[in-house]
Amino acid sequence: MSTLDAKQLENAHAFLKHLNAMDWVSLGDLLAPEFKHQCFPATVVVPDGRQTRSKEEYIEGILQGGLTNYFKTFRFSEPMDVIHGSNKVAFHVKSVGVFKSGDSYENEYMLTFHFDGEKVVRLNEFVDSKYTAGFFPTA
Repeated sequence: MSTLDAKQLENAHAFLKHLNAMDWVSLGDLLAPEFKHQCFPATVVVPDGRQTRSKEEYIEGILQGGLTNYFKTFRFSEPMDVIHGSNKVAFHVKSVGVFKSGDSYENEYMLTFHFDGEKVVRLNEFVDSKYTAGFFPTA
C-alpha cells in the first residue's frame, strides 16, 4: 500500500472518530473546500430535504444541526467491511443512538469516501431507506 493510500484509509477512519466525538473542526479539516455530500438512495427524504450539500451545509446543517437537534447520543460502529481502491474508501457501518424523545435509533450505512490527495472531496452516504423513512418528517 502506498503512503497516500494509507493516509486516505487513515483519514476515512479519522472521519468516523471525529464524527463520534462531535469534533466538527477536526472533521472539517479532513474535507476539501469543494467537498460535496450526497445522501442515497434518492427516495430518502433527509431532514433538510436536500440530496446534495456543500462542506459547510454538511457540517453545520446535517452534523451539527441534525445530530444535535434530533439525538441525545449518536455513534457509528467500527467498519464491518472496508473496501479501498484508487482514491476511494468504502465502509459498511452501523449506527446506534437515542433520540431526544428517548426512542432508540439504529441504522446501517455504506459510506464511500472519494479523495483528492489526502482530502475527502465527496462522501456518498447510502442509508437503510425503509428504516430511515420512519424517523424523519418529509420535506
